[in-house]
Formats: sequence, C-alpha cells, structure tokens
Amino acid sequence: MVEISKQTVADDVAVELLMDGAFGPARYSRSVWLLRSGPPVADLCLVLRVSDAMLASLRFWEVQLEQQTVLLLGPLAVQPDLRGRGYGLQIVAEGLARAAAIGKWPLVLVSGEPDYYPKFGFVPAAPYQLAWPGFVEPERLQFLELHQGALAALRPPLRVRAIDA
Repeated sequence: MVEISKQTVADDVAVELLMDGAFGPARYSRSVWLLRSGPPVADLCLVLRVSDAMLASLRFWEVQLEQQTVLLLGPLAVQPDLRGRGYGLQIVAEGLARAAAIGKWPLVLVSGEPDYYPKFGFVPAAPYQLAWPGFVEPERLQFLELHQGALAALRPPLRVRAIDA
C-alpha cells in the first residue's frame, strides 16, 4: 500500500541516498540549487513509501519572484528502477494539493521535464521572460497557478532569486 507522509529528520539519510541515485552528486552544480539556499518548506517535504520502503521524495522551497514569494517544486526523486510506475505522479499531486490547501503561495515554479509537468496544469514560463540565476534551458521553466489570476498579474520580464538573496 502506498503511503505519502511528511519527511522527518529520521528520513534525511534515506532521502539523500534516493536523490544521489536519481540525480547523482552533480545535482548541486545545477543552477536551480542556487535558489535553494534556505531550508525547504517543512510541511511540503514528502516521502512516498510502499511497505515501509522509501520509493520517492519531494521537496518545495520558497523563492522570490519579483516582490512576491512563490514555491519552487523539486527536487522530485524516484528510485531509478521504479520510474514509470506512477510514484512521481502520486507524490507531486499530493504535494500540490497540500500547497493549494495551505493557500499561502500564488504560484509554483518548476525547472523540470517539459513533457512531465503539464499533466498537473503547469504552463511554459518562457512568455514571462524569467531572469534565472545561472544557465537553464528556457523550456524547462514552467508555472502552475495556485491562486486564479496569478499568472495574468505578472508583468515580464521577471527576476527569480533565492529568498535570502
């Protein structure tokens, strides 16, 4: 049976091993990590288990989009040999539902696979001319509205930065 729960301190080592397996140690050199300088949003750090085995993890971070705080989704990690079985879909859907229920953030931003995230309602961020710290392929940047009208209120070009930057 699939169980999705908040990540605890006891999960830290297993989550790091999961992310190493999914992304390798070079993950910290990706530009998206420049936005993850503070702690992740604790209520949105999730793990997915089946029979007590951790199969997936998901974290969210707060970032600045001009003058507003929005969520940055990721990293999403699934055991490499279990990809394609729906575990990523389940944990992302749960994370987005929890973020929407909290109601604090108008938007979610992701730097991810262009073909994966639209199934959750994400749309390309390219029209919003995001200034991103470091290199990123523009087609990987996508937005999801948590508050209706949040995208229409944006005035490009926009700068994304870490909360403490």
